[in-house]
Amino acid sequence: MGVCLDAAEEAARTGDFPNGACVVVEQHVIAVSGSEAAGGTDPTAHAEVSSLRNAAASGRLSPGATLFTTLEPCAMCLHSAVVAGVREIVFACKRSDVGDAAYVSNLDATAMAEQLLQPLILTHHGDPKGRTAKLITTFLSQDPH
Repeated sequence: MGVCLDAAEEAARTGDFPNGACVVVEQHVIAVSGSEAAGGTDPTAHAEVSSLRNAAASGRLSPGATLFTTLEPCAMCLHSAVVAGVREIVFACKRSDVGDAAYVSNLDATAMAEQLLQPLILTHHGDPKGRTAKLITTFLSQDPH
């Protein structure tokens, strides 16, 4: 968690939101990031998402990884961790310790995790002339070599 706190302090020094995160695989830190979203060029560059991106770019992200973060994750970060195959999220500071101003959603991580398990209404708009399906199946059928 000290690595995450160092990244959070660095983010704060550069004028960003003071949050830090790291990805750990088999007890090795494979990626670290502080929040990079305040610059306005990438609103998704929360520390957790950035550390997951860095871990994936390194080629060392694997299912079962652990995500450490200084702050209870928001909905986007929580879902990104799920999609990335993270097994566990360890966080230092609870949302209730800092207040709701640091979050867009009014749900804490536990409530968000429960909500993710709830049914979601999906509406099939249709694929006029099969354009989307053709684009994807053509892409998937291409030889990667």
